[in-house]
Amino acid sequence: MTPAAESFHAIERGHAADSVFAQLAGAILRGERVAGSSLPPERVLAEQFGTSRVIVRQAVHRLAELGLVRVRQGGATLVCDPNDAADVRVVELYYRYGARATAEDIRQLTERQVLNTIGIVAVAARHASAEDLASLAAIVEDWASSGDLEASFLEFEIRFWSTLARIGGNRIYAMESAWWFRLLRERPDLQHAKLAPPRARLGFVRELVRRLIARDDPAKFCFDITTTFLGSLDSEVTR
Repeated sequence: MTPAAESFHAIERGHAADSVFAQLAGAILRGERVAGSSLPPERVLAEQFGTSRVIVRQAVHRLAELGLVRVRQGGATLVCDPNDAADVRVVELYYRYGARATAEDIRQLTERQVLNTIGIVAVAARHASAEDLASLAAIVEDWASSGDLEASFLEFEIRFWSTLARIGGNRIYAMESAWWFRLLRERPDLQHAKLAPPRARLGFVRELVRRLIARDDPAKFCFDITTTFLGSLDSEVTR
């Protein structure tokens, strides 16, 4: 049996091209289809997916638009290195289909997540009004009085960081924050188990809000906490 036959499975009718695209993209992003290798011919892929060559062709052309494959007229379709892709949509595909929740995958995703918070804090420190910060403090105390910090943790995180990004007035951070949390709802397995024990997180966000209100270098505080945590992640992976 070929590697492709082992990796792919027949699809259901409906959004057939989407399913073919997702499986092929996942195989490339996970490194199961290495850069420089060739995809099987359309005929073979159609047999493996249990669909038509037209559907396969649609999916492959979508991959080509994103820079994940290179279609050669009359020749084999070559797999490209996803690290060279210049289309930001590939990042979302990696989160959605490529990450396998290994220790290293989670470390990299967590690194990206927590470092992004420094920028959000720095922008909010520059632009948020006193009224904005008071509303942020109210969100924290509402969570603190919820009675079950663990059960309401993810919803609090979404509300807190989305609000912080919004009151900073930077649309890019606000959109990225919304995007990240939407993906996290779909892939909760990518959340690091030690990222934020709720009670420790409560102390952190309270102090962060206090520093934001007092204009007491909240970005440096966030940076110090973040880099300490990332150091523990690095040690965890290299053990």
